[in-house]
Amino acid sequence: MLILTRQPGQSLSIYPQPTLDPGTSVEQVFAEGPIHVQVLGVQGAQVRLGVAAPAGLCILREELSPRVVDPLPEEVRRMLARKLKVLMVLNLHSTQSLAAAAGLVLARVQAAESGVGALVLDDLEKIARVLEVKVVDLFLSPGRTAAERVILGLLEGEGYR
Repeated sequence: MLILTRQPGQSLSIYPQPTLDPGTSVEQVFAEGPIHVQVLGVQGAQVRLGVAAPAGLCILREELSPRVVDPLPEEVRRMLARKLKVLMVLNLHSTQSLAAAAGLVLARVQAAESGVGALVLDDLEKIARVLEVKVVDLFLSPGRTAAERVILGLLEGEGYR
């Protein structure tokens, strides 16, 4: 049980864990039981809350909740996806093997590889570590090395864009 103290106007957020497979059904998330919120005490204008939730859910005070930022521009997503595909071929990784090696759910790697979906810096760091590059290298145009140019030629020969 997480214990929080809240004052008037403060809140908490409950949302899926970032590592939760997006394909997980609500029924599966709540298989362990419902969310329980209990008032443990009141002192002046403060309320002490106890919150228990299934493991697939994350509970954070509003001041710790991740802020939604503007998504990456489409051209940057496309370049990242293209670079990732080239590095995966160079390192002999399929989408599944990269996800397993990085400790990520398949949907996270598919999001990066396809250029759509939510991308989290932690995920990109794990992917970069497996591919033995820096995160910034994932955002550099593919084709900077001879090996990358060969892979690009092969991929483009198959109609890859």
